[in-house]
Amino acid sequence: MKRFLPALLLLAVIMFTTVPSFAGQLLYLASANDKTIVAYSLDEKTGKLAKKFSVELPANPGPLAFSPDGKFIYAAVTGLKGDNKDGVVTLARAADGTLTVKHSAPITSRTCYIRPDNEGRHLLAAQYHAGEVTVYEIDKGICTGKLTDQKKLQRTSHCVELDLSGKFAFVPHTSPNKVYQFRYDGKAGKLIANDPKAASGPDEDHQYHQPRHIVLHPTLKMAYTSNERGGGISAWTFDPKTGLIKLKQTVSSLPKGYKGGSAAADIRITPNGRFAYVSNRDTTKRKPGQPKQDTLCMFSLDPSTGAVTRIGTFPAPAFPRPTCIDLTGKYVFAAGQLSSTMFAYRINQKTGALEKLAEYKTGGGPIWVMCGAVKD
Repeated sequence: MKRFLPALLLLAVIMFTTVPSFAGQLLYLASANDKTIVAYSLDEKTGKLAKKFSVELPANPGPLAFSPDGKFIYAAVTGLKGDNKDGVVTLARAADGTLTVKHSAPITSRTCYIRPDNEGRHLLAAQYHAGEVTVYEIDKGICTGKLTDQKKLQRTSHCVELDLSGKFAFVPHTSPNKVYQFRYDGKAGKLIANDPKAASGPDEDHQYHQPRHIVLHPTLKMAYTSNERGGGISAWTFDPKTGLIKLKQTVSSLPKGYKGGSAAADIRITPNGRFAYVSNRDTTKRKPGQPKQDTLCMFSLDPSTGAVTRIGTFPAPAFPRPTCIDLTGKYVFAAGQLSSTMFAYRINQKTGALEKLAEYKTGGGPIWVMCGAVKD
């Protein structure tokens, strides 16, 4: 057995350090004002983007999401024709990443976040103004709009995410400063309130509260939220048996010495779970000629405990709302909602620091950005 140990150790090292390999990637960007999804090819060696195609939608897009098998993209929209103007558009996705609009389905109200379940049977949605979380049927990859569940919560439900098992759902709310917790029945498309039904966010006397978006760590029993009020990140322990989260740590995402108003938006974690990034939107009414101070804040995550350590902030386009990390974990992309500009950054694989690579003009009001693998 001893003579096999070196080989086994080498195999383990390869398994845990090899970067995922893909035939290629496309970055998809939804522009609310232009009613389009634009796709860019990504050069994984340089991080350079090149526009490949654009698809027109029947209404103004909001959040996007891939189906679990990557064969479809779901786009939440507002402005459909008819009595119900809010809906979900299903786009078929070919092996090379090209898109074809297949179906439009009305939903109960405008949504700011969508997420298919792990089996691709249902689509979960968070309705900000309605203060709801809803679930809709997916049939053979198509979101039909058939409502399977509707839970009235509180206003400002901003996101809905599932844990890796797909058995538990979390819905962050900004104003009530809570994360609602559910058990999820994927066969029926039903949400069952957990006990307690919500986890409280950071103390409101704390500057960095109001959870907005939530992500689950890829390997640790941890979750992380971007905190909109003031700008911050919170680390939460996650119990995979009960599906409950508990607040563990909160850290500011603002630049040191920052003065003025700020609102954190998106949060992303690298595929290896080592680094997290939060977008900070400068809400200050600054004097003419005085530059805005929008940033991305980078954090390291302890590989054993998941504890957060702030590393630094990096300049971002005006009002950076949507962000994404590519599938290899080498690049970050952040789109400025008010500047119609997207910044591309390279991630330092040792420190997590960002190196700005390029700026790209986007369509009006970039609202969502995400990367997906292509086969050819």
